[in-house]
Amino acid sequence: MSHETDQQGEFTIFAHVFYPDVWEEMRREIADAIHQPFGLVVTRPPSVTAVPLPDTRFLVFSRQIELENRGRDILPFLRALRQPDLPLTDIGLKLHTKRSPHRSDGADWRRFLSHSLLETDGQGKLLGHAVIAQEKRIALIAPRAHLLPLDGRTSINDGMISDLLTSLYGGDMTGDAKLTRFAAGSMFWFRRSLLTPLLSDDIATRFAPEHGQLDGTAAHALERMFSTIVERQGYLAAAMENAVPVLEAPSSSLSAAQLADLIDRTLDHENPFSLSLRDFWRKNPRLLRVAHMIYARMPKRLIRVLRAAVQR
Repeated sequence: MSHETDQQGEFTIFAHVFYPDVWEEMRREIADAIHQPFGLVVTRPPSVTAVPLPDTRFLVFSRQIELENRGRDILPFLRALRQPDLPLTDIGLKLHTKRSPHRSDGADWRRFLSHSLLETDGQGKLLGHAVIAQEKRIALIAPRAHLLPLDGRTSINDGMISDLLTSLYGGDMTGDAKLTRFAAGSMFWFRRSLLTPLLSDDIATRFAPEHGQLDGTAAHALERMFSTIVERQGYLAAAMENAVPVLEAPSSSLSAAQLADLIDRTLDHENPFSLSLRDFWRKNPRLLRVAHMIYARMPKRLIRVLRAAVQR
């Protein structure tokens, strides 16, 4: 299902819709925020029928792609990027109907992420798009306060990250990856051309069937790798709090090192959705591995009871 106009979009949104009710809210947010031509690629599992589009004259292209429910929002995103006949706009915005049912604040977290990425300059221009269009050395922009250090946040994903990096670059790259950051929440602005290393024919074989895993899958590993991939190609990752400082700094006057320093100095380190329990696991990775092994062997009925208890 698709529609097209003769107008050229300035960027393309890639949105994975697993929860149609959340998409109803998100498509209104998109229509309200965006006042420049854009395209939209929706991926959805077979259980979700065709979804309504944002009601806006600025939508110049759309396509809906039905894909199996595997790889959360990550594998559908990569498969969408492989579509051969999409418009050739290099700038993209990755969104998904994040619900985080294991968290009582999951809906608020999703709204924070998407509202941050859809922030405008007050005159209808999206700040994220403006930064990535103006500053060619930036290739990924995370939501506000969500470009987080990777070190201490790989734990049970170490093996998967190491395997993926080895397949891309050879050798053991895990140590280098831990020195970078990642876009928490798996929503971000990006340059499509720099994600081609992840678009191999065999990438889908790395994704296990869905069983409600909270961590430790290829989707969780790749969520932590997007920044590493662009940085390995000589580009920078930033966050939405960097947008105004970067736009106000004349690009020609900053070296790559000075631009990286500007990003570092203006990052917001107060993430409003950081969990004290998650910080505990980050500081105790061995305990996390044991907990994950126990969790993976629990009956699904018991997992649902535990989730409900945690959310109270």
